[in-house]
Order: sequence, then C-alpha cells, then structure tokens
Amino acid sequence: MIGNRLLTRREFVKTSAKAAAVGLAAGALRPLELFGAGNSWEDDGYNHKAVVRIYDPAVASAYDFGDPFYWRKFDITRLQNMLETGLMELSNTATVRAAWAKILPGVSGASRVVVKVNFNNTRRDWKTTALNSSPALMVALTRSLNQAGVQNGGITFLDCSRPFPSEMKGDVLAQCPGVQCAGGPQAGSAASQAMPYGGDYVIPQLVMDADFLISAHLMKKHEAGPTGAIKNLFGMKADGIVSEIAHGNPPWNIGPQCRNIITNPEIKQRLKLCINEAILAGKTPNTLDPYQFADMFPRGKPSSLFLSRNPFLQDAVEWDFVRAECSRFPGQPGDKIIWLRNCAGAEPTWLAAALESGTMVNGAPGLPPKDMSYDSALVRFISRPAAGAPAARAEG
Repeated sequence: MIGNRLLTRREFVKTSAKAAAVGLAAGALRPLELFGAGNSWEDDGYNHKAVVRIYDPAVASAYDFGDPFYWRKFDITRLQNMLETGLMELSNTATVRAAWAKILPGVSGASRVVVKVNFNNTRRDWKTTALNSSPALMVALTRSLNQAGVQNGGITFLDCSRPFPSEMKGDVLAQCPGVQCAGGPQAGSAASQAMPYGGDYVIPQLVMDADFLISAHLMKKHEAGPTGAIKNLFGMKADGIVSEIAHGNPPWNIGPQCRNIITNPEIKQRLKLCINEAILAGKTPNTLDPYQFADMFPRGKPSSLFLSRNPFLQDAVEWDFVRAECSRFPGQPGDKIIWLRNCAGAEPTWLAAALESGTMVNGAPGLPPKDMSYDSALVRFISRPAAGAPAARAEG
C-alpha cells in the first residue's frame, strides 16, 4: 500500500528492488523506508484518518478450530511483530520506541496504561468456542510497551463486565509478572457520563488514575453490526452491570449510549489507540467461527491486526470486513449499525459517508486475494503484510 491505495505492479517491483539492494525481503523494510511518509498526523487522535491493517497468515497457523485454549497456538513473536509494524506505520516512525512516544505523548517509566480488553462469555463454556481478547496479545502488548519504558506494574488489562479467567491470567502473569489483570466490578470514581436510563456510566478510578487508555477489541458481529472499539467501552462501566444502560428504551443499538461514552471528555483525553485483534473472528459476540470466504480470510482466519487512533473509523473499517463475510453468508445479514451512524458528526472526521464506503479490491502482494479500499478523503486505509510474513494463499 501507498497511503490508502494498493501498490501497482511497477511500484511493487521498484520497492522489491529497493529492498534487494540492501539485502532484505520487501516485508523486512521499516514502514518509512518502504512506503515513504504518506500518513499525516493529527494531534487529536479522534480526527486522525488513518486505519492500519497488518496481516500475517502464520500468526495462528498452528491453531485448528476447536482446539482448547486457542490463544496458546498463537505465535506471540509474530503477533508482537505485527503490532509493532502497525504502530510504526500508524505513527510514520522508524522505531517502536519512537512510535509509542508519538502515540502516547510523554510516555515514561512512570506512565500508567489501562487496556480495556474484550471478554464476551468468560462466565460460560468459553475455552474452545468463544472469542475473547487473548493473553497472547496482552503479552505482546506488554512487551512492546516495555520498549517505551512502561513498567509491568503500570499496565492494567481491564474488563469490568466479565471475570478474568484464572487460565488467562496465569498465562499473562507467567510471561509478564507484575501486570494487573482486573476482571469484574471495580471501584468507581467521581467521573461519570449520563445515560438515558439506568443511572450514570461511572468510570473506574483506576482509569481516572491512568495516563493512557487503549481499546483492545475483537472482530465480531452483533445483532447491531460490529462490536468494536466503541462498544468495547460499555464493559468499562465500573460496576460491570451493562444491562442497566443498554436494554431499556431506547436500547443501546439505536440510542445515544455509544456516542455519549466515546465522546466523554475523560475517556477522549485518555484513549490513544484502538487495536482490533482480528487473528480469529466471530459471527456473534459469543462465538469463535471459521470465516467462510477464503478470498478475504484464508483458512477461515483474518490473521490481522487493525490499529487506529480514531475509534469511529476503526469501527467503520471493521464493519466493512465483517459485512464482506456476513453479507455473503446466508442468514447473517447484520446490516443494523444505527448506533455507529449516531456517532457520525461527533467529530469533524466522523463522517456518515465513511460508513459502508469500503469497496472490495484485489489484494496487494503478500495479502489475501481480496482486500478493502477507501476514498482517502474519508479513510486513509493502509494494508500491508507484516515483516517476514509468508505469502497468503486462498484455499480451493
């Protein structure tokens, strides 16, 4: 990709020649060396138009659908490489440390970072069939934040609405001792957001004590389209009782709840990064499903990370990938995204025209046969393979 468009064959040949001249595969070049500066920076991350997709078909190649503890089949080294490739691409920097310094201004060894993870059904039979934020990503993210100087004790993985399973917690702490794994209700703060009913959305004190917030969500479908970076923050309500503000009149999927939460000033000033862990995916919030269309998802796996500073565009792009799967899958149209349309206009770059604006195109070398493309005036979409990733092939 260059900016938001696919490389032409001539550009790819030129890039490959440049890589060969320094003895590297094209994927091994750092983002600035490979593509040049084409991703302008906004001080206000909510108005940064870039969404970056990084692909590595080998990141979960050891996983077979139905395997227990699926995240243990993820290649954490590859996952960290994907994450850091995306960070450098998003920030137009040449090192991981520089990327974090740009995305988290003022980050230091004293910084406190809360990562809102996305647990869906960790109260039920979740070990083989349910999609939840993986300990593998938590480990990769911790190791990467360490390069920016952040200490393990300053990193908290949080979901107030679900328990943090001991198996997951144990896998994180075994590799990243000292991080905080916080599941279930948390102490509230004085900061809150009014809701249409059910009382206020109270922000946890540990979030208010944090310098930075990251929304680490998943690629999954809901009755109201994708449940991505924005909906993920429902589970940050301090008491964990999301139903009180979600299932009255109007319900969350057509009411103002999502817009109110994501634009809350305390949340906006802290939310610096959205990460869509699209290694595996689900067709409902509570399932882990092989995706059907090998042109977009070889071997049924998205095998991707999506990164953005802009939660609205992050979710708009996720929805285009989800609907590329579900719109062609009988009985799964999932065409209701009223809650996301309600967020349009909340920020200058949150344009209704960006929603469902992705078009399916041929994938660039190293990517699946089909990819998405966007009008750069709406979304600056950058899609590329991770450094050293094997070539993608569709089955059949």
